[in-house]
Order: sequence, then structure tokens, then C-alpha cells
Amino acid sequence: MERLKTKVTQVAKLTAVSAGLPFACFTVYAATEKESKSHLVKPDQLPIYCPPPLKSKYIEEQPGHLQKQFSSVRQTAGRYIGWCKNVFVFVKNGITDSVQFGKDAYVYLKNPPPEFLPKVGVITLSGFAGIVLARKDSRFKKIVYPLGLTTLGISVCYPAQSVVIAK
Repeated sequence: MERLKTKVTQVAKLTAVSAGLPFACFTVYAATEKESKSHLVKPDQLPIYCPPPLKSKYIEEQPGHLQKQFSSVRQTAGRYIGWCKNVFVFVKNGITDSVQFGKDAYVYLKNPPPEFLPKVGVITLSGFAGIVLARKDSRFKKIVYPLGLTTLGISVCYPAQSVVIAK
């Protein structure tokens, strides 16, 4: 118990001393080789408080060769870093959107509405029919037949949306 009292008194003394420091007065002494060390100097007599000379003028420092090179390297690197940052954000957003689309598609396909699978079957079969019909024709027909028949299958399965898109 005695130890605790001594610790408390020591803490109280330190607190009182540190609280009183802002009110303590200090004397500033300036000494040179020629003058004695007991000579007191007022704060306004110190050289940092002297007003600047009346004929002073500001001269802007000109950058050197090395500074110019560092500046050009920094500007060039800044452009590439900005470009890389934009690419990173674009790719990150694309991946995030793809993952979210995959999650939504999984939830939708896990419990599809009753008319979903027959509609997907009709659209898929119409696309395969276009591939089969155009298998020995020109490249143009190999592109147009599957796309055309798939579009026809979609318009049969989703007539309201097809009208909106056609308008």
C-alpha cells in the first residue's frame, strides 16, 4: 500500500511540473567569441526577427538538367501508370460483372420457369437447322442462315420483346 502512495505522489508531482511548464519564464542568452556570456539579448534583437532588406527581390530557381530529366521521366511514367490503372479498373469491373451474371444465371437456371426450357429448345433447334441448311453453301449463307433462323425462333418465343426491338 505504501508503494502505491509513493507512485501516486510521484505521478502527481510529474503532472504538476508538466502542467506548469508553459508558464515558466526562460531567459535567452546569446554569446559570441568577443562578448561575455552573461550579456542578455531580447528576442527582437535576434537576427531572425530583423526585417528583410528593402532592395531584396525574388529570383526563381531554374531547374537543372537532372531535374528536367526526372520531371520528364515522372510525367511519362505517370501517363503509363494512369493507363494501367484504368485498364485494371476496367478488367476488375468486367470480372465482377461476369461473376455476378454467373451467380444470377445459376440461381435462375436452378429453378427455371416452366416455359423456359421449351423456348430454349425451339431457339437452339432453329439455330442448328440454319447450320445444317448452310453447311455446303457460301460463307455468307453459313452466317445468315443460322442467325436468321435463330432470330426467327426468338421472335416466335418472345413476340412482345421482338416487337419492342423491331420498333
